[in-house]
Amino acid sequence: MLFRLLVPLGLLCALLPLHHGAPGPDGTAPDPAHYRERVKAMFYHAYDSYLENAFPYDELRPLTCDGHDTWGSFSLTLIDALDTLLILGNVSEFQRVVEVLQDNVDFDIDVNASVFETNIRVVGGLLSAHLLSKKAGVEVEAGWPCSGPLLRMAEEAARKLLP
Repeated sequence: MLFRLLVPLGLLCALLPLHHGAPGPDGTAPDPAHYRERVKAMFYHAYDSYLENAFPYDELRPLTCDGHDTWGSFSLTLIDALDTLLILGNVSEFQRVVEVLQDNVDFDIDVNASVFETNIRVVGGLLSAHLLSKKAGVEVEAGWPCSGPLLRMAEEAARKLLP
């Protein structure tokens, strides 16, 4: 949960001076490349910390630097990060994570999962990554956008929410 809150807050703080035309760090006009790199650095700090200290759990607890399952034991943070990896242009890491998720995430488990969180973070995260994958140059299956591994995972998760 903290990852989900800190990343957007960090992005907002990093981009706010650019949006308002405020001077950059050295007093000159804002430099979009500078802010873009700050945002990427913040994302990778959070992402790498999650992978190092919390995967395969849902989230990283920043004070104890360990992971815990909060909403169903689906590696939520990793699913949340999928579309961001593509937006940042990291196609190779995106492809690696898709394989990791396919090998490690099982929606056929008996857990008390939040319907809301699972819907927006798991189903939504998988759907957005599925739809972005072709634009990112990822090789897609025949029949895309009506087929693909991420779409099948999203459908499986959504079907589990129906009862």
